[in-house]
Amino acid sequence: MTDPIADTDANADVDFEEGRYLYCAVYTDGDASFSAEGIEDGTASLLVQDGIGVVAQPVDSVYDSDDMTRVRSWLLAHQQVVDEAGQRFGTPLPFRFDTIIKGDDETVHEWLEERREEIGDALDRLAGRWEYRIEVRWDEESVRESVLEEDEELRELATRTEEASEGTSYLLEKQYEQQVNERLQERRDAIAETLYELIEPHTVEIQRSSGGGSNVVAREADDELDRVVQLSVLAPRGNEETIGEQLEAIAERPAHEVRYTGPWPPYSYAPQIGGDGG
Repeated sequence: MTDPIADTDANADVDFEEGRYLYCAVYTDGDASFSAEGIEDGTASLLVQDGIGVVAQPVDSVYDSDDMTRVRSWLLAHQQVVDEAGQRFGTPLPFRFDTIIKGDDETVHEWLEERREEIGDALDRLAGRWEYRIEVRWDEESVRESVLEEDEELRELATRTEEASEGTSYLLEKQYEQQVNERLQERRDAIAETLYELIEPHTVEIQRSSGGGSNVVAREADDELDRVVQLSVLAPRGNEETIGEQLEAIAERPAHEVRYTGPWPPYSYAPQIGGDGG
């Protein structure tokens, strides 16, 4: 059977008369039921095939818009449905936003039958494990002051810069800023290394992120602090408190803050089902 998943990232103009929007897969049985309010007030329900259920919603087009407020509402609705499925059935295998099967319920059942081993392996790996997001931030001006106070070489360079002639001062100032930035990067790297050492024994996998969020909707910054390092981790639910305790060693540092959120469905650790078409 040809994989019927619409590759909506590659072609937002995918045409179909009937489709099923996929939210996530879960382990369940044939007697289970589930219903939730989905995107655009649609109804997301459970389709079960051989012990695996997929939460799906009937659609007749992809969700594509230049209105970012509307897109955000779709993302929030997607996330809410996956969250509810996780609460009902345990750790879900979340599908990315706008994953659509072209066809009806029977097409989804056929797709599930064909992909059962692949989906089952993913659910087995994720069972009882959730995603947690860790972000370390600092007040960079305060940290710069601390670096200067502790580094005699930098203090001497700063003094030379202040006392030098205009032409020489410009060159020394560039050298000074370069060295300060190098010291700050060394501190960032040291924090990241310490963070890994603290939480690694309590996690299954760690991913470093340059931005955005491990969950569908990224959390926006609400202050002037600068990001130092951002991680997502896959960990058993039972390790949630222990990881939080390990993070206190960094959170207690002056001018530092740690944001620790979760549990989330494991968005960052969900494999791409069905190869390039999924």
